[in-house]
Amino acid sequence: MLFAARLISQQPPSIQFDEWQEIVAEQLQATKTLRDEGKIRAIYRETGVGVLAIFETGDATEMDQILTQLPMAPYFKEINVNVIWDMSPILENL
Repeated sequence: MLFAARLISQQPPSIQFDEWQEIVAEQLQATKTLRDEGKIRAIYRETGVGVLAIFETGDATEMDQILTQLPMAPYFKEINVNVIWDMSPILENL
């Protein structure tokens, strides 16, 4: 299944800048691992907003598990996930 996920995080005031940068670095490493495993097909930074990522997982449960295990998960202030599907095969047959 394909999912489009918009993830918006926010640094809490209780976390110092250096600690936040460590969390960001862990998030980047986790994102790279998911990309290398084929779980993230594409990822885009939306300047001033957050991240838009296209995930490919076996089902919605796996998608939920991935999101909750991300280092940045406790700091997401907004998560929007939608199932999507590839229209390319339909367009090829027109």
